[in-house]
Amino acid sequence: MKFLNSFSIFFLWITGFSIFIFFFLGDAYSEKYEYIILAPPEILKPTPAGEITTGFQLEQPVDWNLISDSKLNQKGTLCIDLILANYNDRKNSGTFSMDLRAGHMSQEILLNANAVHDNDYQRFCFNALPLRDIAHKSTTLTLKGVDSPPGKAITAWMTSDITRGHARRGNQELDKSLVFSISVMTESNKKPIWAIVLTVLCGLSISVLFWPTRSGLR
Repeated sequence: MKFLNSFSIFFLWITGFSIFIFFFLGDAYSEKYEYIILAPPEILKPTPAGEITTGFQLEQPVDWNLISDSKLNQKGTLCIDLILANYNDRKNSGTFSMDLRAGHMSQEILLNANAVHDNDYQRFCFNALPLRDIAHKSTTLTLKGVDSPPGKAITAWMTSDITRGHARRGNQELDKSLVFSISVMTESNKKPIWAIVLTVLCGLSISVLFWPTRSGLR
């Protein structure tokens, strides 16, 4: 009888553990995919946009006509990768933002200036703006300075390749474009078979530690 009770506890433990791992930590098991739907423009005569200090504002249009309809119909989170710089690993402070506006919909992402790597892509993912909902709407990216002081702000690289559209600062249209790409992040709802096997093996390996020995059953 004691053996049956111990076996019942063991069975409940492994079942509960497996359910917890599989469902509550399921994001770790989900397969994620990334699709680049618009490659960045060619970097020609690169020029810094200037320090993104308080009040700075630079707009970049998004031309959906450059992307095929089959790519625009994908489900997933829209992400923008933008080349930023921190002036040779200077210690910057304050915050800046990237705003994506499409028609009457918009989302703004704030980021600390000290989190920016020098001459590298920074990713901004707009999970509140599904790609299908904003595709073909008049869309603008706006890079804004929030509270970084001069000498402590980051910048963005610009290119003379204007195939992605002309950037604007204030009322002035520039013969430059931000260096950015557009990706879609998708996540599969199907749990791969290896996740199920891994969950069971983890539960078994931990449960062995608590399995009663014969001496304990006497």
